[in-house]
Amino acid sequence: MKQLLNTTSRIIAVVGLLVAVLPHGSASAVVINPSPAAQVSFTFDDSLQSTYTNAEPVLAQYGLTGTVYAITNCVGMTTTPNTCNANQNAPYMTWAQLQAIQNTDGWEVGSHTVDHVCLASSAQTDASDCANAQPLTTAQIDTELSSSQSALASHGINATDFAPPYGDYNNNALAQIAKYYATMRQFKNAAGNTNSWPYSDYFLQDLAVQEKTNTVASVETAINNAITNKQWLVLTFHDIVATPSTNPDDYQYGTSELQQIAAYVQQKVQAGQIKSVHVNQGIVSSDTNLLPNGSFAGGITGGWTTDNPTDVTADSGNNGSYPEATHSVKVTTPAGGANVHLFSPQVAVNSSTTYMFKNFLNLQAITSGAVAYYVDEYDANGNWISGQYLKQETGPFVEDMNFTYKPSSPSVSKASLQIIASGSGITAYLDSAQMFALSAATASTNLVANGTFDAGITNGWTTDGSANIVADSGNHGGPNNPVNSVAMTANTTKNTHLFSPHVTVSSAHSYGVTSYLNLTALKSGEVGFYMDEYNASGQWVSGKYITGVHTLGAGDVGFTYTPSSSSVATASLQVIVMGNSGIHAYFDDVRWYQN
Repeated sequence: MKQLLNTTSRIIAVVGLLVAVLPHGSASAVVINPSPAAQVSFTFDDSLQSTYTNAEPVLAQYGLTGTVYAITNCVGMTTTPNTCNANQNAPYMTWAQLQAIQNTDGWEVGSHTVDHVCLASSAQTDASDCANAQPLTTAQIDTELSSSQSALASHGINATDFAPPYGDYNNNALAQIAKYYATMRQFKNAAGNTNSWPYSDYFLQDLAVQEKTNTVASVETAINNAITNKQWLVLTFHDIVATPSTNPDDYQYGTSELQQIAAYVQQKVQAGQIKSVHVNQGIVSSDTNLLPNGSFAGGITGGWTTDNPTDVTADSGNNGSYPEATHSVKVTTPAGGANVHLFSPQVAVNSSTTYMFKNFLNLQAITSGAVAYYVDEYDANGNWISGQYLKQETGPFVEDMNFTYKPSSPSVSKASLQIIASGSGITAYLDSAQMFALSAATASTNLVANGTFDAGITNGWTTDGSANIVADSGNHGGPNNPVNSVAMTANTTKNTHLFSPHVTVSSAHSYGVTSYLNLTALKSGEVGFYMDEYNASGQWVSGKYITGVHTLGAGDVGFTYTPSSSSVATASLQVIVMGNSGIHAYFDDVRWYQN
């Protein structure tokens, strides 16, 4: 697949300047959860007073904290019976206790709405749970979300995470939730109870822990599974009491049982097998965004473009996502089902680095097709050379599309995100486009000796054309160290060759090989790149022709090399100057790294 706006043809030679550093700003980036790891979260719904009096001391005993989701209109209802929709027979925390559990005890406080009402259902469909007689309007949902957040903020609590009462939501409710909060934790989700990296911020699954239903042993098993599979287990509790009801629908759990679970988690934490996190600490995040104008506050600007300005438009109707929901991009598909695209700016990338993309998608309607995410790859001169199709959504849904990307070869110097609406009947809103490096390029050892030719054609470098392939100190080399290089000419009818030293390799690894070439003259033919392969005794066993450069210009030639069999013990780069080609070129800065 190729970006439709780019008409540059692909050529055999990959020529350009390979950027060998991380993109600007990434050196100081802070990335949270950059790779799969076992995590566990203790979460407590409803802000019941037992969370403060019973649960907090137990977790503190084992060096743990939790996340409490508060019902703001129930805060301060300290006597029973009361009028809280969640449980009229249980007392709730005071504002002073909520502030203390955050500021003194180090817990996180999230939102659980204003009144603990169903966001999607009603008493008509679920009389046992839903207090609201009629389904909430969108405006009423918005009030439950915004007023809860505002009430918490007025007491010094910045709530960025949300849990819907009863786990009740639909796509419309989720679209409203995303405007105010960074995450949504489900309740008693049907799909499972663990979260796989890089997680789905608005679809965090949980394990609801209730008396009789969930024994301590079963919770420990879930913790062990999270450790084995490097997943995130979110535990959900309600009322923590000394003598819990055995009716699971009373949502109680024993203090002593919580203590056993906390002791087990502490043991695993101390062994380095799992980490205990608040919900806002569990997601993959970074303080860096390599995509300019990722919030679309400036519209489709800052390098963002589209091939269909009629169907891909800037939107300021508050259809986006946290933390700036006002602006987004609206995407529709035209009659007839033609594809439409939104293209990000090109971003400098490094082939040794893995990147994370996070993109908010509210796919409101779709008849056929998908909204897909594709990364276009370019060399340093802006020539399209390859691409990767990474993720798609085929049904109406509201979600963060989180996925990783690693450049496909050392030749890739820049990348651009392409969002494709392909099909019919599509209406979608896109927002919060973020890209950041997960792993920095490490300082590896160059496996080939004298790659800058500062010592001339020595240290294992040889040639069979000493009259035509010679050391040069005329400042014609690569930009990193230009003084010394190798001058290559073709004033003979035969091919001539430059051979690198033998490099020890393994078929279990791949290698990135990059070198600088300045091809200043050419009548025909090319400068070829070939890998000779040898066994442990130094005998030639096989070889691979990799690529050829037949276009004038200066820059890097990069490729990935993998030994062809386990019998290959060493390899040598062979640079071929074709005879009768009129070639004049300078060769320099050979970098050979294990991937």
